[in-house]
Amino acid sequence: MDGNYWQSFKLLACACGGEVLEREGILAVSTGLPVAMLNIAFVKRTLADPQASLKEVMHFYDEKGLPFVVKVREGVDLESQPASAALGMPYSDTVPGMALYPVPAPPEPVHGLSIKRVSDSKRLNDYQRVAAEGFGIPLEFAERLMGPAFLEVEGFESYLGTMDDEPVGVSSVFVDGAVAGVYNVAALPSYRRRGIGEAMTWRSVARGGEAGCTVAVLEASEMGKPMYERMGFRVVAPYRTFRRPNL
Repeated sequence: MDGNYWQSFKLLACACGGEVLEREGILAVSTGLPVAMLNIAFVKRTLADPQASLKEVMHFYDEKGLPFVVKVREGVDLESQPASAALGMPYSDTVPGMALYPVPAPPEPVHGLSIKRVSDSKRLNDYQRVAAEGFGIPLEFAERLMGPAFLEVEGFESYLGTMDDEPVGVSSVFVDGAVAGVYNVAALPSYRRRGIGEAMTWRSVARGGEAGCTVAVLEASEMGKPMYERMGFRVVAPYRTFRRPNL
């Protein structure tokens, strides 16, 4: 799960013109956008000198003028957590990393929902608009993150759900070995609670099954976690988040 998360974020950031800092035990990824959760530094293993490593991470983002977060999966490096706090980045929250094993056959799709792969500029534009509204970010951010190069990232596929020809939901999947990472699941606010987010998730999971993946993984929002639990996902990798206050 860690590897899929790290690699997917790194590839997507590079596709949108971002930058990456890799050091022993650290992967810091910058999308270039002024949103902390779009600039993540992952602690991958026990750090020899947590304060020195995290200071380098801070410099990496500060020289770009970008907010950022540090993520440490529970049990990976206990010393990096107090080191983060000592550097002015206290604990913020925990994002549940969830897994579905084995990958089952998907249920019947929502009646009236058509899901197609995003393969042209028209569908990409619709994907960007739904993602922006679904995640509550400016459309210009979605356009930068999910530009034409987004469709060319090896291992990724993205999907657009429509009802009566109206774009209403999106999702993506990153297939890496036996692991299918589900990303960017969103539905228009006006179409929520109709099973669209779940159906979009199942489409990404199904692609993993088609590719021979044995497990599907995702990082859940507070709103999405109960839905994923109903689908059979279970928390296996709690990612503790550290960030500067008000950034």
